[in-house]
Amino acid sequence: MSFWDDLSRKVSQGTRTLSQKSGELFEIAKVKLDIASEKEKINSLYEEIGRTVYEDYRKGNLKEKTVLDKCQLIDEIYYKISRLNRKVVQIKGGSLCRGCGEVVGTSQRYCHVCGRELERPTRIVGDEEDFRVEVMNGSVCGKCGALIQQGSEFCPSCGDKL
Repeated sequence: MSFWDDLSRKVSQGTRTLSQKSGELFEIAKVKLDIASEKEKINSLYEEIGRTVYEDYRKGNLKEKTVLDKCQLIDEIYYKISRLNRKVVQIKGGSLCRGCGEVVGTSQRYCHVCGRELERPTRIVGDEEDFRVEVMNGSVCGKCGALIQQGSEFCPSCGDKL
């Protein structure tokens, strides 16, 4: 294969990858806008609940039914937000920690936020002696040597508190 054929193949492959990733980022942005919109609805309902409760209190006739209806509506919106968050996770190819709801990568054994052991059908093990990784953004766990994301409180591999 000539240099130009090889270069053309690599450029085409890079273009396809870039197109796929930009499509994923666009989908994630759309879902996150939907989530923000739902959270605005919740904040509006919080405000309305507070106003309603206070007005009823001032009038001397606090009605629990109006507050209950608003709270049930908030529960419905929270459920919708959790479905939207799952959609983001699917697009990213990860999963959610059952302890804190943080998005975790498929190779993590422990959540990097709360330290909970993640439920995985298989355990990923990498043991190559002549392999070295230089970390530019983040750090390495002192206990097991796993790569640590910036801002993590626990190692995603061994669960050790950092």
